[in-house]
Amino acid sequence: MNNTPLLVYLHGLNSAPQTQKAQFLQFYIDSQQIAVETWIPLLPTWPDEVKALLQENILNVADQRPIHIIGSSLGGFFGTWLQAQLQEAFPDRRHPLVAINPAVKPLDLFEQYVGPQENTYTGEKWELTEAHASQLNSMVVDHLKKPEDILLMVQTGDETLNYAQSLARYTGAHYIIDDGGSHAFDNFDRFLPDVFSFLG
Repeated sequence: MNNTPLLVYLHGLNSAPQTQKAQFLQFYIDSQQIAVETWIPLLPTWPDEVKALLQENILNVADQRPIHIIGSSLGGFFGTWLQAQLQEAFPDRRHPLVAINPAVKPLDLFEQYVGPQENTYTGEKWELTEAHASQLNSMVVDHLKKPEDILLMVQTGDETLNYAQSLARYTGAHYIIDDGGSHAFDNFDRFLPDVFSFLG
């Protein structure tokens, strides 16, 4: 077994691996010489395709090495699903998740955004439909089996999501509540020591 953890970073809606948080993350790992391998994929727009991507690249190798997850916004929702899958497959192992301003009720959120979309990083134009919401519904985790394996990071100034919903959703998790900020989670790099302390 490879004891070097695979750290998966999952970005949010209309984002990409080039997002500032992902870049801060990789710089910190390199500068601190942390023994971890990172995988920061460009996520498809269709949830079913995200599910297939994670199953192929994570669930199929999870028996060989530890998996650590960081997810931002919609990526936090996907990360919660991925963690649940890992817990079901390998219940005796720890699968830490850091959820950053996570999308708690993406189905409700998507209703506001149905229609044409553009990824500002990649330039991809696509259409958000009710079918996307239906696919998301299949990834909802009704019960958190081990909330103590989750670090919730929220900023009270999040203009997109209600941080109080996240606190209620992730009851029992470790948490960082930062006053002010935004949905992008401002000054993310300041919290990276806390993130890696939690990940272990």
